[in-house]
Amino acid sequence: MALIESTMHPRQLNKEPSDSSETELLKLGNNIVIKIHLLMNLCQFYGSKILSAHQFIKELLQTINILIEKEGRVCFKILNDDLFFNGQRLRYSAEGFISFKYLMIQWKKRSIGEIIFNEVVDEKILGEFISALTNLKEDSKENATLLMEQLVNQGISSIEVGPLEVFEGDGEEKERAREAITLREEDQREVAKKVFFETITAIKRFMDHINQGKLYVNVRKLKRLAQKAVYLVEEDESFLLGMAVIKNYDEYTFNHSVNVFIYSLALGKRLGLSRKTLTELGLTALLHDIGKSKIPKEILNKPGPLDEEEWAVMKKHPLTGVEMVLNVKQLGEINPRMVFGIFEHHLKNNLSGYPKFFTKKEITLFGQIIQVADAYDAMTTPRIYKKTPCTPEEALAIMLRDRGSHFDPILLKVFVGLVGICPIGSLVLLNTNELGIVCKPNPKWAERPQVILVAEDDKGYQKGKVVDLTETDGEGRHRWSIIKTLDPFKHHVDIGKYFL
Repeated sequence: MALIESTMHPRQLNKEPSDSSETELLKLGNNIVIKIHLLMNLCQFYGSKILSAHQFIKELLQTINILIEKEGRVCFKILNDDLFFNGQRLRYSAEGFISFKYLMIQWKKRSIGEIIFNEVVDEKILGEFISALTNLKEDSKENATLLMEQLVNQGISSIEVGPLEVFEGDGEEKERAREAITLREEDQREVAKKVFFETITAIKRFMDHINQGKLYVNVRKLKRLAQKAVYLVEEDESFLLGMAVIKNYDEYTFNHSVNVFIYSLALGKRLGLSRKTLTELGLTALLHDIGKSKIPKEILNKPGPLDEEEWAVMKKHPLTGVEMVLNVKQLGEINPRMVFGIFEHHLKNNLSGYPKFFTKKEITLFGQIIQVADAYDAMTTPRIYKKTPCTPEEALAIMLRDRGSHFDPILLKVFVGLVGICPIGSLVLLNTNELGIVCKPNPKWAERPQVILVAEDDKGYQKGKVVDLTETDGEGRHRWSIIKTLDPFKHHVDIGKYFL
């Protein structure tokens, strides 16, 4: 049986599953390796037709789909002589040796280095994929590209493949290369930046394609980014939360959608939602304002207050968004939670707000989460009609004032715990007369987060070192303490640039 050896950063190890769940995960991972080995063998010797009715395909299907339900995806990746399963190195014992070696040899011969199952699959799709994989020509470096094109042409978006990464040199050089990959994967701050900006681009392109009436929109790209964000939030939510302080009112709808996406995922993670549910929540948050793409620009970007007629048009965007999402075929079978989340994000806890829905008795969890995230980001973001937004502390104060009527009190309490009493992005004055920007909350000691020191010179405010406010001197006194929060607009401090 293949055994999973963790290659995660030490801080990830205190998230180990229980013995029973770990045993189940090992069993499922082992089953996939063995079943793919057997099915590729059958296909090689007896042709692809035997796959459709074979019991192994049904067993493999069941195993993959169980894992997708639990983990959000199934990913195998080859790095040198190691096979990684959902980010963890697979070790083999005597029972799993043949299957492990077979997959390594056959995939390397075909220059396939990564296979990802993003969604639940059926027997037909799985059979076609195993057949296509087995029938690839050996020693062709274009196989991953060719196989991806074949999958797209067959309408299969639930499976992705990547090319084999080859590292030249002796064993020591290969080990250094593998360590470099591990370090890159652990550099979550850079990954967070990439996910943030890629998601803004992806949601903008998605909305543009829908508005242009294109039949194909790249839903798979949004799902992959949502899955990446879920993994980032599970490991350390502060990296993505730091990106959410970047504001751009010229691209408000897209920037706002991604920020709501980040806050929603972080809040959902605090509530203990599964990876699969978090991915659905992330997609819902990304698409929550999709209906605004149908609102005339002169209304959306009006610098002054909306009149009654314009406001009536604006209030239609949640329902318009639901209609648009239901018409995107690439989304497949849509969970009702997504529909309700988009529809409800402007409904308040007391069912005031909009759209009016007279028979509804309560708002769904997705709707409540997105409502909190949407309100917080909207209040803290410059708008064309409000160039100076609320500070994070002011926004939280307003939301706390409206708890019960506008926001679910328990959910809001969790959100305040998430962003902290000095939220990420807050400009603070320290007892040393230095300015700092909160970059990472301290869940155990809310008044003592980590901050980026900033100092003013002839060129403006410059980024200094990151300091931990729990740090003490030799006599046990704290080196830095927060005196008060400041308004970055009044001090002309561009908070976003310190997180890039």
